[in-house]
Amino acid sequence: MKRIYQIFMAGVATAALTAASSEAFAQVAVDQSATNNSAVSNLATSAVTTGAGNLGLGGTASITASGAVASTSATAINQAFNTPTIGAVTQSATNAAAGAIGNTGTLTIGTGTAGAGSSASIGASGSVAGLSFAGIGGTGSSTFAGQTAGAVTQTSANSAGVTNSGSIIGGTGLILGGNAASAMVSGTGASASVSKTSIDATAFGASTIGVIGQTVSSSGTIGNTSTGLTVGAVSGIGASASVGSTGASGSVSVAAIGGAGVAPGDIAGTTVGAVGQTISNTGAVSNSSTGFTTGALSGAGSSASVGATGSSASVAVASLGSAGIGASTFGNITQSSTNNNATGVSNTGGTVTTGTISGNGAGVSISATGGMSSASIASNGSNGVANTFGTVGQTTASTGPITNTGTISAGLLSGTGSSANISATGAASSFSASSIGDTTVGTPVVGNISQSSTNNAASAVNNTGAITIAAGNLGTGASASVSAMGAGSFASFRSVK
Repeated sequence: MKRIYQIFMAGVATAALTAASSEAFAQVAVDQSATNNSAVSNLATSAVTTGAGNLGLGGTASITASGAVASTSATAINQAFNTPTIGAVTQSATNAAAGAIGNTGTLTIGTGTAGAGSSASIGASGSVAGLSFAGIGGTGSSTFAGQTAGAVTQTSANSAGVTNSGSIIGGTGLILGGNAASAMVSGTGASASVSKTSIDATAFGASTIGVIGQTVSSSGTIGNTSTGLTVGAVSGIGASASVGSTGASGSVSVAAIGGAGVAPGDIAGTTVGAVGQTISNTGAVSNSSTGFTTGALSGAGSSASVGATGSSASVAVASLGSAGIGASTFGNITQSSTNNNATGVSNTGGTVTTGTISGNGAGVSISATGGMSSASIASNGSNGVANTFGTVGQTTASTGPITNTGTISAGLLSGTGSSANISATGAASSFSASSIGDTTVGTPVVGNISQSSTNNAASAVNNTGAITIAAGNLGTGASASVSAMGAGSFASFRSVK
């Protein structure tokens, strides 16, 4: 669930679109263009220090450097939404070759608990296009109204080098206890995202998003050289700690995390039109961070990950620890994800050390991936519903070497469906529908699935990994694996309880 939360934060952390009364406005079209032609640096003297204390609902502590950003967001925290109906959304973000991006700031975190939807983050990004709707709970969560957007067209292009060497230090006492709380260190070339997220909601109206088209490309060299990350326990549902680098990514997600409606449909689903994603990366991508340490992973769907990815196209619907969830519907999904660079994708993320991994569906991973296309329906500790996808077409390719090295040292892998994984992958196309520990199991409705994956000639895939897990019985459906794969196409339907 790491990717879902990153999608959510990409939209929320940039800009907010607000208005006084939703009834007082006609449909509002959004047309945004952002272009950067110059170097951007967040210097080593940039710093944020938080003393002992908690991060409240939706609270953030961050240091970032970005080239071009086009963002529209509607966010409600412990309060009703109060926004107009959004019409067509057109976003273009371009970071030109002269726009080298560097972030070397330092974030120092004191002892405390990160509340629901809160985050601590360090990052550098070239170009960003984002649309997000997010409702973060509290006593006002029963008044979350459904949100509406028309057709969404996003273009995000990065041609410059992007480097993050900033780090989150301290943090041993920061407990990721709130649902969907996160700590993240990242370097990203180009990204486009559309998301609708509810966190700890007791009611959320039905939302509608029109046809979505995403075109994302990155040609610059992307690197993350941070000294890693240390946090305490990861106990919130869907909470995550991550370190990584990504060349180009396009993502669409609908997620319900926590929350308890009285009856199915109180937290309504979302209707999304057809989704088309064309994602390409031609620059070298590397993550050479020193890994990180977390406490126990006890939250359902919680995660700790280190990775490097060339190109990624993703569509996801997820319900984690939520009751009263309604079904979501997506139109046809067409994904093209291509990674093509001679230098390749490299992850040398060091060692990830965690405590016991006891949360249902919790996982720790170290990975390097060339190209990835994924469509997923996931339910964990919720009432399963019949989410619907139209036809799914995926074309994925990678050219260039893929190298991954790392070590996982973890406590007992005891959670149902929990996992520890170290992997290197050239190209992969994936469709998955999963149910872990649900009160009821929903049957997804999916059209035909067509998949093609190609790892091209002279694109060696190398993986070196070691996993050590504490003595004891593995949880039901738990897995520990070390793997290397050139090209793979996967369709999976899985239920574990």
